[in-house]
Amino acid sequence: MVAGMPSDRSDFATPTLMRAARGTYARSIRAHLQAIGVEDLPRNGAFILFRLHEAGEPRDDLPAGLGVSKQAVSQAIDVLVNRGYVNRSPDPSDRRRIVLELTERGHEVVTAVWRGTEAVDSLLAARVSADGVEAMRSGLMALADIKAEATASGTGVARPSRRTRQFRRFSPIFPVRDLAAALHHYAALGCKTFAYEGGGDYGFANRDRLSIHLTLDPGHEPGSAYLEVRDADALYEEWSRPGVGGLTRPVEPMPYGLREGSHVDPDGNLIRFGSPDEDAH
Repeated sequence: MVAGMPSDRSDFATPTLMRAARGTYARSIRAHLQAIGVEDLPRNGAFILFRLHEAGEPRDDLPAGLGVSKQAVSQAIDVLVNRGYVNRSPDPSDRRRIVLELTERGHEVVTAVWRGTEAVDSLLAARVSADGVEAMRSGLMALADIKAEATASGTGVARPSRRTRQFRRFSPIFPVRDLAAALHHYAALGCKTFAYEGGGDYGFANRDRLSIHLTLDPGHEPGSAYLEVRDADALYEEWSRPGVGGLTRPVEPMPYGLREGSHVDPDGNLIRFGSPDEDAH
């Protein structure tokens, strides 16, 4: 029995049970992806790679299956190509079509997704009979059909459009004198770093929801950005370790209720970071 969950859940409403079970497969898949060092997939990237592996090309029903637009799928594929998971080339038999093929790294992701899924399937099979699993799948397919029919008929209340939340991420672009050195520095700051495949003058440093773009531009003035964090003091301790490089200034209480510090990278780019001051009144 899991802590916090009653042992007798037979009286729980179906939506409650579905909410409690949500993410079980996703957590297992993420763990298997992390085990092979994959942390830069775009949203729905693993699902898209798996479908490409199965069908050899994006199926027309892929956007509907993901609950996103065709444009969102196209953008995700662009990212997968740029990050080395997919090769894209013209179809030699029809120049109007594009052929998408998984790279070796893309196949590694598919294998990890399969293993993550199998791990949960094995645990489920140890707790529920084969008939019970089949009944569960039948119920989920029926719910999916009900949702599709309600969407088609316009009944029910749909989730508010995401278009009302236009901005998804704001990424600073920092000029650097040496891209390889800059990527090495931001890796020391705990970021996942990689150069853009299309050329050696652009790279990325990602961590959690932070994405810094690094561009080779020695003559440009340094940039700056503000980073909201959970614990500014903890980040100061991390970024002021020996060997990290740059300059990390200590955290201080501010009159507006935040504790703030800053980091200046070797190219002069400034990252100010802050978190709420729990002692402020």
